[in-house]
Amino acid sequence: MKTRNLILLVVLAGALIGWAVWTLRPQPKPGIALIGTKVLPNLPINRVNKIVLITTDNTLTLAKFKGIWTVANRFNYPAAFDKIADGLLQLSEMKVGQVITASESQKGAFNLLNPVGISPGRKEQAGTRVELRDENDGLIATLLIGKPFMRASPDGSMQGPLAFGNYPDGQYVQTADGRVILVGQTLDRLTDDVKNWLANEFVNVAANDIQNITVTAPDRAPINLVRSKNGEPFTLEGLKEEEGTLDTAKVNQISGALNILGFDDIAAPTLSPKETGLEHPVVFEAQTRQGQIYTLRIGNTLTNDTFDRYVQVAVAWKAPAEPDDRPQDAKTNTLDAAKADESAKRADEAKVLNDRLVTWTFILKSYRAEPFLIKRTELIKKTEPPGGPKNDDRRQTPDTRPED
Repeated sequence: MKTRNLILLVVLAGALIGWAVWTLRPQPKPGIALIGTKVLPNLPINRVNKIVLITTDNTLTLAKFKGIWTVANRFNYPAAFDKIADGLLQLSEMKVGQVITASESQKGAFNLLNPVGISPGRKEQAGTRVELRDENDGLIATLLIGKPFMRASPDGSMQGPLAFGNYPDGQYVQTADGRVILVGQTLDRLTDDVKNWLANEFVNVAANDIQNITVTAPDRAPINLVRSKNGEPFTLEGLKEEEGTLDTAKVNQISGALNILGFDDIAAPTLSPKETGLEHPVVFEAQTRQGQIYTLRIGNTLTNDTFDRYVQVAVAWKAPAEPDDRPQDAKTNTLDAAKADESAKRADEAKVLNDRLVTWTFILKSYRAEPFLIKRTELIKKTEPPGGPKNDDRRQTPDTRPED
């Protein structure tokens, strides 16, 4: 055999051996290559115009309406923008922690069955289907959120009321291609109830800022609480000495009613004033020392089984009264100019808040509505008669039994 042919055979044999070694090498598991990669790579969150969250019992739709994120299930009331932004960012940054091998029959153990069309007997094994759609309702991405991954407490043997217990430390999800993945984040916020997606900015007025409060309603005595000066306690207009004294605790309750006030839900706009009781409401009005005027109209309870109430809110602004005897000089004029700017700012803020709230009927939990419904008689503590109760009331009945 010629030397050149021998060399060619050796080279060919080496190539065949190399190819055999390469093809017979241990193959990495497909899931290992995915660890650390994004679950939804290149997700165009700026194109997302609608988020649909589907469970076995409900379909929640968050959508842009006139450029603003709203809750479609609540008549397009503004949605919590920060929560939506955080949720989209979380989905776009979510990475594969572990790929789970699970057959279709095993996915129910991870609550990863599709909620759409599921049989009633398997509802508890269904997940939450997330659909991200564009302005033309085209599907951008979809994901199925399953049960959280529960990590055991550091000391599993610890028992009693101070035991830590297991805690969520990840979430099982399923991608559009059916792959089951464990991610490091918990996605429970994306599975919240519809009410938790409503923008919660409402009314927040510190009690110390309120100068006067009026409460009026049919068939009840009006209330007019007034501060003579900033920082002074409230007085009840028309309170006579023989009626009693002002109950400070009740006054604090009514004056603090607007402090971090939150609503529970939105009522249907189709409800009539007669149905909500807002044709003859309790009207609560509070004016602040800065000039804002908050008017709440409190209606009926929702049903006979709940004390939650229908409420409407309006906000206005009126410049606080200035003393007539102020000296006029250059310094005063400068202060007046600054006050004018501040007044214009507060008037604009009041208008923005009013425009956002005035067209809606809100639902207030009973404990939040209670301070607005305090009656005038409840604000007054009866004065004890001099010397306390009459002696006759405390006199014991004499023993009239015959002597032995």
